[in-house]
Amino acid sequence: MSGNPNPLLLENILHETQSRPFSFHHTLISPDCDLALYQHWHNEIEFFYLEQGEATFYIEEREYHIKAGEAILIPPNHLHMAINKNKSTCEYYAFVFTPSYFFDAFTGPHYLKYIQPLQHSGWRFSLHLKPTILWQKCTLQYLRSIFDLVTNTMDQWELQVHGMLFMIWQLLYNNHLSKTQIPNSISRNLKQLEASIRYIHSSYDTEIALSDLATLSSLSEGQFCRLFKKLTGFTPFSYINRYRILKSCEYLSHSTKKVVEIATLCGFNNISYYNRVFISILKVTPSAYRKTIGSVAYDATPHSFPTETDY
Repeated sequence: MSGNPNPLLLENILHETQSRPFSFHHTLISPDCDLALYQHWHNEIEFFYLEQGEATFYIEEREYHIKAGEAILIPPNHLHMAINKNKSTCEYYAFVFTPSYFFDAFTGPHYLKYIQPLQHSGWRFSLHLKPTILWQKCTLQYLRSIFDLVTNTMDQWELQVHGMLFMIWQLLYNNHLSKTQIPNSISRNLKQLEASIRYIHSSYDTEIALSDLATLSSLSEGQFCRLFKKLTGFTPFSYINRYRILKSCEYLSHSTKKVVEIATLCGFNNISYYNRVFISILKVTPSAYRKTIGSVAYDATPHSFPTETDY
């Protein structure tokens, strides 16, 4: 990811179509563009389907080489981007949707079984879908059918797309999600960890003590650290720093505050340390990140998404 010249982070796009919790995007990248998809993250689940060309796709530190007719399942809240591998014409579709598109009740048994693991342990579930594997070939065919359908008015495809997404998710659950489920011991303690995660999200701008997080979860510090790493893929300290950096990107994107002020607002008392952590995660300095946003923010090429009126 260090070669990415144009990283963006929290995507400033509402992923809705006529107030429904999903959106579809179709993008064509010219051969002279290195970047196929800018680095960003969002709270929704995404299927990225490559129609033409080849791309090197990154989800956090994982790298995937995808070809035309293949796709990537991207869990929520994960940094992702794509490079136009051969500098040829690159065309792709994206289907972005919130978990509520499946089940409105976030505490219901269906949500807990089929969706929640992806929400809380998404790093386990990213997947490169290839037509050489039968069940993945079926998944890809459903995705391609969805992208063909949504060129019409919504009332002609909405129910059909919803049904096909359930078919896709059943294939994913049977062959991937259920085989990489988080251990039962983690599931039983999920609510304990949720309290500490909520605390991090609400108090990232203050000093956060490991002892306080462990107390919120009714665990010893050692138990808390082990369980947190198993669930999120990060140590508590790394998770806190990463969340602070993500929040700082919002300030860099949407305010004129100085970098040193942003660092303080996001819980960093040392600007040098903030810069080091920022670079380690995004591979650029905060100032370069802000400059990039100002120069490429949602123009027509090469990485902008169509608005909902395009479908």
